[in-house]
Amino acid sequence: MGEPVIELELYLVRHGESRSNIGLGDPADVKAQQDPPLSDKGERQARLLGEFYANMEFDCILSSGLTRALQTAEAVAARQAKAKTVEAHPVFTECGTSVSLGVKTIEEIRADFPFAVPAFGTDEHGSFVFTEDDPPDERRFARAKEAVAYLRGRFHNGEKVMVTAHANFNTFFVFAALGLPPDPGFDVAFLNTGVTKFIFFAPGTGRWDEDTHMIWHNNCAHLAGEFPKDILTAW
Repeated sequence: MGEPVIELELYLVRHGESRSNIGLGDPADVKAQQDPPLSDKGERQARLLGEFYANMEFDCILSSGLTRALQTAEAVAARQAKAKTVEAHPVFTECGTSVSLGVKTIEEIRADFPFAVPAFGTDEHGSFVFTEDDPPDERRFARAKEAVAYLRGRFHNGEKVMVTAHANFNTFFVFAALGLPPDPGFDVAFLNTGVTKFIFFAPGTGRWDEDTHMIWHNNCAHLAGEFPKDILTAW
């Protein structure tokens, strides 16, 4: 085995607390439930995340096209030493986003988030959210595998990349990234703005004979000063 060669350092994030997470918004309003903004607390969580990672220069910040993820990504991008855009990609959409939400174009996204741009390789996408009512686990897992393949196919030079996405999607992403089946017999929890870090090594160079390492899961160090009880009492 040669020296370890890091191809990608990935920081996978769940968005901050949204209004629907705390039961706000009209239950009959599809947009309010499927594409809600962050709550006041969620905005603060996202700001703390951005401040915590301000000294880490990300090579790329990617996001789901849903509002809560874009707001979280914006809070990180705005505090980078060098100005950063946020690349929207539909592959990171939360699982089970209803088809009744409809199409969300990059023009619609940019009306609210001028910093957002289409992610590399998505210029032909008509919608920047992926909608599918209650897909089976196999289809959720297949899209997570697509997301892993996209990232591993694009980044090869040790880039530091942040992806802001969603709890259910991130669960399947973890399973796919670690080579697990879609139902491995356990679940993983994601706190709002919790960060899961992966290192992807070039094939055959990973330590301990594995090319994918999950370094930490659900890191919420950025919340410790202001929201310590959330971390200590989370289930």
